[in-house]
Amino acid sequence: MREQPKSEHGLTFIGGLSHVYHCNHYNAHLQMAVLLAEGVEVEFDPRRLLRDTAASLVHILKQRGYTTPDLEAEFVWCGFGCFHQSGPTRVEMPSSHYGQSAYLLGQPALGCYFNAGFLQGMAGREVTEVACRHQKAESDTFEIGASIQAPGNPLLNPPPFTQIPERFAFTGCEVTGTPVDEDKITAAVATLPLFGKTPKEGGDGLIPAFGVVLTNHYADYYNIISYDAYRRMVSAGVPEDMAREAFIQCGHVCAFNTFGGIIESPEFHGLVTPMCKSVEDWVHGAVAVINALGWGVWRVEKMVPGRELIVRIYNSYEGIGYRRLYAPSQSRRLSFLGLGAVRGLAHLFWKIDIRQRPELTQEFYFNVFNSHDGYWNVEQTHAIAAGDEYDRIVAWR
Repeated sequence: MREQPKSEHGLTFIGGLSHVYHCNHYNAHLQMAVLLAEGVEVEFDPRRLLRDTAASLVHILKQRGYTTPDLEAEFVWCGFGCFHQSGPTRVEMPSSHYGQSAYLLGQPALGCYFNAGFLQGMAGREVTEVACRHQKAESDTFEIGASIQAPGNPLLNPPPFTQIPERFAFTGCEVTGTPVDEDKITAAVATLPLFGKTPKEGGDGLIPAFGVVLTNHYADYYNIISYDAYRRMVSAGVPEDMAREAFIQCGHVCAFNTFGGIIESPEFHGLVTPMCKSVEDWVHGAVAVINALGWGVWRVEKMVPGRELIVRIYNSYEGIGYRRLYAPSQSRRLSFLGLGAVRGLAHLFWKIDIRQRPELTQEFYFNVFNSHDGYWNVEQTHAIAAGDEYDRIVAWR
């Protein structure tokens, strides 16, 4: 990795690009949501979007001085897996983050578009995936083809950072305090070894943690693929609520797998649980962990256990990303991860009781966590994407 991570404004930067932790379930579900846009426009190929977006971000890093060894090191450190050159034009990945999980629209298919795009950006050549672990291959395999023109980079405007208030010290806050030491928790999580290692270092380029497999992914990758696919779906006539919900559900899946795994982890029970006297304290403890993920800074504005949860997100990576890519929006329901994650956080404590440490299986997700019974509503009233100072998510039942 060419540069060490730098944290500021609630975000984490490497090589000038914002990075955020997400799990294999979120990444697989988001990829599936983007693929739902297939066919909305004659010339739009969501698979190419998934691949070329990765290539364009690699091109930015190359413009900033990254060498091929730098890029390979960052790929491993961020948890995407390891490349192995097995022939003059062939690259294999015996371990691959995107080979860990798949949310499929049909039969098992080639699905490591990000990996192909990263390779394409490094090589400056067309890259095609020819074998995939989702199809029972031993490794994800890529063929490097002819030279191609360098990709056009997305327009990335200066990020509109805002000042982050202290907890409970902002207008409208209806929460007065908690024994949970959020700063201590956030600082402790930031010291965990959440990075991939090479085989020489005893690793496989993956980040197994909290019962999932993490990546320290490029925030702008998420933003570009999500908003491009969403905007094209809506432009083609897909109802906004339907298109939006496909992406919100990704955040809900993330909350179940990542938040749930974190809260059930020995680390959480060793550090956070002793501070908690009520369910409200558990929520504050979970928020403290979230604030170490590079998502921006969450502040609880209001909490009525079992009935309502309001969260403000300052410098959210979604809002900052949207404003870097596009003009301010007329819509305020554009923080898809935030909407799904806040709903998921409410479900963890008041739809199921995560404190009882249920087994977080896929069957439990579909039959209980995501069932109609006890499902919470969620709305976004403020959005950085629309020019507001923060995202504000309201969940209620």
